[in-house]
Parts: sequence; C-alpha cells; structure tokens
Amino acid sequence: MCRTFASKSMLNSKMVGFETKSMINPIRLGGSGDGSESGGGSSITTFELQSLLMIQQLYTVNLADKTYYNIPVDLPQYLKLRSVAYNAIEKYKDNAALSVLFKITVDGITGAINAYGLNTSNTETQVQNLYLQSVLQEILNGVNVRKAFDETSGTLEMKQTFQLAPLFRYYISLYGVPEPGVGFDPVKLSLVLTAMENSGIDPYN
Repeated sequence: MCRTFASKSMLNSKMVGFETKSMINPIRLGGSGDGSESGGGSSITTFELQSLLMIQQLYTVNLADKTYYNIPVDLPQYLKLRSVAYNAIEKYKDNAALSVLFKITVDGITGAINAYGLNTSNTETQVQNLYLQSVLQEILNGVNVRKAFDETSGTLEMKQTFQLAPLFRYYISLYGVPEPGVGFDPVKLSLVLTAMENSGIDPYN
C-alpha cells in the first residue's frame, strides 16, 4: 500500500506530539514516567497516560466516528501501544477502575484495527461489484457495435467523449463527488486504488 501514517517518532518513549498539561486528569500520575514502575496502586505513569492518549486520538476516535480509513496501519506502533495497555491490566489488578480502563483500551484499539480491515475488505467488494456492473452494462448496451455511418440518411455521426479514469469513477461511486475546490481525498483515493489493484482492475484504463 502507498499509505503512510504516523511518524516513527511516535514509537519512542517521548511520545512526540501529545500535550497533557492542560488536561483535566482524574488519574494521579506517579513514578518517573518511563514506565518502569511495578505493582498496583492508584497512579499511572506519564508514559502510560500518553499511550492512552495516542490510542484514543489515533484509533478509538476514528472507530467511533466511522472514519475507518484514517486508522493507522503501522503494525509496530499498534503492537507497542496495545502491549502497554495489556500489561497495565495485570499491573493494576488491585485497582479495579484502572484495570477495567486498560481492558477497555485494549478492546478499543483491537476493535479499531479489526474495523479498518473490515472496511478495506468492504471497499474491495464494492469495487468488484461496480466493475461487474459496468461490464454487464457494456454488454447490455452493445458497446462497440453501433454504426458510425447512418445508411438511411447518408450522414456520418462523429462524437468525442471524455471520461474519468476508472479510479476516479469508482471513488465518486463510493464517496460521491468532491466539494468544489476540495478535490479528491488522498486517503480515500489510495484505499480505492489498493482495492482495485487487489481485485485485478486497471485503475487508469
């Protein structure tokens, strides 16, 4: 796939790009913030909180908003974040609220990845159906069998038509015509392109 998503810098312990100072946080932070503390208690590390924020902003928000195509497909990032949440379930087993919180987080990020896969599969199925419908319609219309010369009137009919590439026609069929001045969404366009390639359909001819 040609899609790229979150920067690799998000995989390190600094969790670049997430600001937590202004948040109203009911969970007291504790420890040095490097995630090395063990045992239960009522506090979570800064690293764990920032991991929760990343999961919420990159995965579960898109799951809730049904913007599945925006869910990152960076497998190392997904595994790292899921591991942080999964390990915290056992770490805070003596604190029911925190344990449940991290269990919900694991379910949320897993569900987001599953939803991305289902959405991709659904897009491929829709692309295949559109292709089959277009083939059937061409057969019904008798493509390339219409005479250019009208034998009854002695006139020659010539017509020039311009058509969008299949890639853009499929995009419009799935997502509608883009708003004026906005153009085609590159993420959705990439998803349709991948679906067409996976289905053996030429996106350009």
